[in-house]
Amino acid sequence: MTLVINTGGQDHRWMGNGYWTEQGARIVAAAAAVEDQQARASMQMTMLSQLIGEGLEGTDPVYASETFEDRLELMVGGRSIEIVQPAPAHTPGDAFVWLPEESVVFVGDIVFTERLLGVLDFSSSACWLEAFEAIAALEPLHVVPGHGDPTTLERARADTYDYLANLRDRMRAHIDAGGDIIGSVEVGPVRLFPSGTVRHAGRAERPAGFHRDGMGVRV
Repeated sequence: MTLVINTGGQDHRWMGNGYWTEQGARIVAAAAAVEDQQARASMQMTMLSQLIGEGLEGTDPVYASETFEDRLELMVGGRSIEIVQPAPAHTPGDAFVWLPEESVVFVGDIVFTERLLGVLDFSSSACWLEAFEAIAALEPLHVVPGHGDPTTLERARADTYDYLANLRDRMRAHIDAGGDIIGSVEVGPVRLFPSGTVRHAGRAERPAGFHRDGMGVRV
């Protein structure tokens, strides 16, 4: 292993860095991802200690040895690789890895399929749509999501982009009608994942407060 790419700030995207550093691997991440990792490392370690106990022994937060802004192009084993951090999404520093010759894109947590999206307090639902659009513009033949099996762009769009757009449209209508954050959990049903309405409706607003211009956009 010579190259490790951290595609985001969630613990499962980077907490193995210490091991790979010991093996001599080059570790790359978007600068925004490293900032997110640093901000949440203590919390993530605490949560992991509660989940796996002694299994966490020997794991320490180790950050990427190389960072980039927006885009990084590499040649690895004669293969062209492009790493792109298009916009905040599930986490502030989510990135995707594009293999243009194979028309394959590894999208990390920008795409979830076969399950609900993780729309969290630090997510940006509006910018997440922009991040997906950057992937769609590549017209990849194969999409490898962060959660779910390898799939097509069409399935990725249905399970991620369409869900987010639906959620935001319904929340906007709720706000325009004078609704508040308490009533937001009753918004729905969402066509794609009806059970996700209660879980996500309020979170579409939290990052910037409960008002029309916020809609989950961190500024």
